[in-house]
Amino acid sequence: SVRLALNILSNNKKGFFLMVEGSQIDWACHSNDSLWLVKEVLDFDKAVGEGLKFAANSKNTTVIVLADHETGGVSLPAGDLKNHTVSIRFSAHDHTGIMVPVYAFGPGASLFTGIYDNTDVFHKMMHLLKLEK
Repeated sequence: SVRLALNILSNNKKGFFLMVEGSQIDWACHSNDSLWLVKEVLDFDKAVGEGLKFAANSKNTTVIVLADHETGGVSLPAGDLKNHTVSIRFSAHDHTGIMVPVYAFGPGASLFTGIYDNTDVFHKMMHLLKLEK
């Protein structure tokens, strides 16, 4: 669990880096399986929530949430707020060129605004970690 990993890693006086991946979101989209997709996104949301709770109580923690690509051409063509339902459609079984969002919270989060190539995330992270050459 993310909470356990954070509890263990936070004992390191030098700090730490933790990457948590929701890889099965990609698999569900390759399969165009909306139920699997929703389950995986909800699981990933819980993991992100644990990271955000930790960061809210730490002045030195930045949480970055992103994808390296979109898969399946996912769209939400219809929904019903009153009944808490949504329609999910797929237009592909593979990766697409659709831009993906980046969300950041904590020190340095302002580095992750705007539109940029996803390879720039590496350089922004190196800057935050003070590991630039």
